Amino acid sequence: MKTINQNSSYSEEYSENSFIGQLHEQNIWDDTEYFKLEDALYILCAENENNKSIPRDVAWPIMRIFSYIMLALGSHIDPNDDFEMQNINHDQFYSRRERQLLVFEGFFKGKMPNREHLGY
Repeated sequence: MKTINQNSSYSEEYSENSFIGQLHEQNIWDDTEYFKLEDALYILCAENENNKSIPRDVAWPIMRIFSYIMLALGSHIDPNDDFEMQNINHDQFYSRRERQLLVFEGFFKGKMPNREHLGY
């Protein structure tokens, strides 16, 4: 949960160096930090595989992170929005969007996608 909390602005552990911190403060998609977040989701999914539901204290910050990423991605391609990620091109944008969507959906489904089949 440490990585999740570092990416959750409501947590005392929030870090501006986290994936969300950099996305929000610097308009940068940091692959290294994204993969730390993704790793945490795979671990948490495995830890909860025998549970019928995800505890709220786990699900809520992850849902907030997902929501923020989707909002940022939408803003990036909205010509009426000033937000723009500085370090990814058109193709990179779409591959990152698809991957993060599959990963977060997999977490909430309880079955993570095979990483070998994910892009970038």
